[in-house]
Amino acid sequence: MLSNKSKTIAFVINVDWYFRLHWLERAEHFKSLGFDIHIVSSFSNDVIKNELVAKGFTCHQLSVKRKSVNFFREATSTYRLKKILDGIEPDLIHCVTIKPNIYTGLLNRFFYQKPIIYSVTGLGAVFSSGAMKFKFLKYFIANIYRFISCSKSRFIFENSEDYELFDELGILKYDNGRVIKGAGIDLTRFAPSLAPLNKSVLFGARLLKEKGLECLVQAKLELEKQGMSFKLNIAGIIDDDVSSAIPLSQIKAWASSPDINWLGNVQDMPKLIKENDIVCLPTTYGEGVPRILIEAASCQRAIITTDVVGCREIVSHNVNGFLARPDDVVSLASCLRTLLESDEKTLEFGIQGRKKVEDEFSQEMVFEKTLKVYEEISISAVR
Repeated sequence: MLSNKSKTIAFVINVDWYFRLHWLERAEHFKSLGFDIHIVSSFSNDVIKNELVAKGFTCHQLSVKRKSVNFFREATSTYRLKKILDGIEPDLIHCVTIKPNIYTGLLNRFFYQKPIIYSVTGLGAVFSSGAMKFKFLKYFIANIYRFISCSKSRFIFENSEDYELFDELGILKYDNGRVIKGAGIDLTRFAPSLAPLNKSVLFGARLLKEKGLECLVQAKLELEKQGMSFKLNIAGIIDDDVSSAIPLSQIKAWASSPDINWLGNVQDMPKLIKENDIVCLPTTYGEGVPRILIEAASCQRAIITTDVVGCREIVSHNVNGFLARPDDVVSLASCLRTLLESDEKTLEFGIQGRKKVEDEFSQEMVFEKTLKVYEEISISAVR
């Protein structure tokens, strides 16, 4: 069993804001149990770093360019990562997202052989796109994952479909895959309330093309042609370090138009969600389980999303939301019209969503299941 006494866990993650948004509560929980927590990430400035240090975490700067394929830069980052891990000497390494998984996994395979967790938080365009470059990347990444998969490793997935795909690809050859749904939600902070029934829709996500914002704007315009109007609120993180980022010029154009209400990067998400009737995320690529949808369901809000991996994990069609066809303006507009015309269905979807989150997505469940994997892998590591 992994004793928490003086044990060190190193989280290796691509960017600071992603850690704070999705992993902070878990790290705080493990720290409260007595673990020494180190965070290895790309800190864009001192704001988040100082916040984490104030909470008692040790932070290490690692420059990771998520859209880069420059071999020299990647080799330099990997070398820097090795120097950091050499200094930390962790008892367990927990990596998150593709580059940290691969680089840390390769270092661990060649130099450390420590218990290691690979969190697969959605497969993104690499595994879901049919484009030739992504087919090549999928083949390349799958082979690396097979190489770094070992008895001392565990792959944690946010949905069962990603688990099944990795199993089919022969990556989980040691029965070392586990499903822990989403990041977990604070059911008290994201408390339920009745929708205001004010004909408002919220899009809250990173501003990437695959998240479907353009499709949502087009669906709104289509419904307005049909005589139906509603308020479209947009809150999002501008993430320039990915190739599919929506150009800032396009965001500014939308923000200056009457078609959307641009809110920028909003910190108080419970308040924002409760000001809307519906939360809509028409994503087109493989998600883990989108946090915004878990938060929406916890706040008792109806959801409209797309019929893709990850979204199906949180939304049951016509139970707590609608699953539109991906990248289909007509399908999305139809789902929006149905909910906007039915207050009764909007409220019922919200009630069912809250029940689903209470049963499957509370942060206490995620904490417990993650700790169980830590203990399991440490038992495996000492055999």
